[in-house]
Amino acid sequence: MKYTEKQKGSLYLTVVLIGIVIAIAIGVIGGVVAGSNLVKGLGDSVRAFHIADSGIDQALYELRINNNTDDINCSSDFSTYGVSTCTVDIIDGTPRIIKALGSYNGSQRRIESSY
Repeated sequence: MKYTEKQKGSLYLTVVLIGIVIAIAIGVIGGVVAGSNLVKGLGDSVRAFHIADSGIDQALYELRINNNTDDINCSSDFSTYGVSTCTVDIIDGTPRIIKALGSYNGSQRRIESSY
């Protein structure tokens, strides 16, 4: 079978266009995968923040009700959430500083409060 110059040019153009379409598709798929990983990490970050916030609440309760100034390990309160930890440090002074570290699935968030 003999191809004319016109047929060879259209075959070349078709191969180039298919390559461009495949490159665009790979770029879009890569962006979607990266976005979904970012959203998953964001959810873990929010959970870690809420765990740290709960640790602050627990420390305030201990200070007001029991006048307990010991550091608090509230990890056992979140055992049903999976891989999570919560630690609270209470620093005496005026005002008292409460620092909480919440962790969930590798994401960590630290918050601080004065009392």
